Amino acid sequence: MTKPPTTSAPAIATIATDVGGVLYYDEPFELAWLQGVLERAGEADPTLTIERFTAEMRRFYLQRASATASPGLYSPAGAHAWTDVRRRWADLAQLVPGAVSALATLAQHRPVCVVANQPPECEEVLRASGATEHLALIALDTTGGIAKPDPGLLGWAIEQLGWNPATTLMVGDRPDHDAAPAQRLGAHAALVTPPTGWSAPPGTDPDLVAVYREVRAERLEVRRHPAADHSLHARDLAELAEQLTDRAPARRHTEVLR
Repeated sequence: MTKPPTTSAPAIATIATDVGGVLYYDEPFELAWLQGVLERAGEADPTLTIERFTAEMRRFYLQRASATASPGLYSPAGAHAWTDVRRRWADLAQLVPGAVSALATLAQHRPVCVVANQPPECEEVLRASGATEHLALIALDTTGGIAKPDPGLLGWAIEQLGWNPATTLMVGDRPDHDAAPAQRLGAHAALVTPPTGWSAPPGTDPDLVAVYREVRAERLEVRRHPAADHSLHARDLAELAEQLTDRAPARRHTEVLR
């Protein structure tokens, strides 16, 4: 009986990684922003209920057209709430367990950089966590002027570092924002499973959290993308680091790493 061919990991000399969903959780920031919008919208419209707000939130995130948008998500309340979240960024940040240690392990074997859509405050969290000392470059959309899914952000980082796209691996949690742009540049991609160990910031409305969890699950379905089928897959950065540093065969979409 003929054995099926073994799919081994591509030749990888350099690694770029996303931040949200890989090094720290995105959800606490989003929930803090939504809570801020809810409070400000409620001040402007005392008749606003949590049910009406979460219905509008659902439309906002799932990009469903609304003829009667409630105040908040599309008003100055959103901008003001985001300013507050940025002031609290370091306090709201929740690191993915083991992610910084995994980053350090990867950096011992290959140069690593960050390529992410994040505010400048992200760098403060990376410094405080010790991640910065393992990075060759931090390329953020807010400082570079290019945002994913435009492949130009990753391309700029690769050019600055003198890397070869053909031997660069982009690590992220989104097929559309991480894997697809990398593959358009001729680079490789690895996708980690969106982590679920985050907790809501103190003071967040429980009903808001409940609906947000439902919307988050639906958003993950919406994000399905053909780029995922051509990516390496791992549970998290720690598992990916173990696979790459041990030089074990990395499995594709049909053999998700377990």
